[in-house]
Amino acid sequence: MLMSELVAPAHGQRGDSRRPIKLNLYRDYEVDAVAKAMADSPVLQMGIRLDCLMVSDSYLMTHLGRASTRLAKGEQALFLEIMAGLVKEVAHRAKQLFPYEAPYIVGDMPDGSVVNGEVAVRSADRMRRAGADVIKLEVHSEAVIAIIERLTREGFRVMAHLGYTPQGGDGGRVGGSLDGAYALFASARQVRDAGVESIVLEKVDEFVHRALVDRPEALPSYAIFSGKSENGGQSLNIWDSVFKPGFRARYFPPTARETVDAFPMAYSATTIAKHIGTLLSLTAAGEFPLSPPTLLSIDDVVALASSDPWAD
Repeated sequence: MLMSELVAPAHGQRGDSRRPIKLNLYRDYEVDAVAKAMADSPVLQMGIRLDCLMVSDSYLMTHLGRASTRLAKGEQALFLEIMAGLVKEVAHRAKQLFPYEAPYIVGDMPDGSVVNGEVAVRSADRMRRAGADVIKLEVHSEAVIAIIERLTREGFRVMAHLGYTPQGGDGGRVGGSLDGAYALFASARQVRDAGVESIVLEKVDEFVHRALVDRPEALPSYAIFSGKSENGGQSLNIWDSVFKPGFRARYFPPTARETVDAFPMAYSATTIAKHIGTLLSLTAAGEFPLSPPTLLSIDDVVALASSDPWAD
């Protein structure tokens, strides 16, 4: 069944109470699985709004078995071409299956692709020509802000990744103190002023996450391992809905049942559709994600609630 056969409110419609979703995936058969999961569940269609499909650089870790998304200099140009090929594949299939309420396509800029303004423009143009509507950059240094400004001036639509940034290499949670929270708020204002249209928040304290996004002036947002908010969306990974991580993990999707050594046999479109459909249903119902414990004190939480994170 094509998604054109479904009836759902338009994206961004006032009063739309569906949970915004950014879904990370990699291949066309995964798009098939998402379309099947949505088509098979009218209730799910009323509970979530599939804003975008992102072709993620975590392809390095999922399908290629690498330990991280960081690349050696000699690998960077080649992997950008691999990513562009995946974007083209996903964009083509998404247009076939979602011809009306189509999720926009996000190209995740891989390590080394935005080292300076000139390289970033060339890399972003490669992604856009492949079919990306929006490009996502990890903001792991002040230099990235200037690169975002350059890209938006050149007409690129940009999503900024704040908090924990895998390419940056720092692994801790963000916002475990008021100083950390205020630093994140400052970064959010910087990327807003640089022209981004949305943000991703990864490993951010839930109270900090809520203080930032549950405001009418907030940018559209998608959270990863950052708990839940009233107005913000969630960023889910289709691979994680099927495969368990190789370590004890409380906050990963509870739908994961397979170990990675079962790939690719356990990763059919039918299996993926079942798992991602269940995960999306749990997300729509507010049962996923779980809320990680906070390091903030009661006084800190009160201070956050009375702050204005988007005011200069």
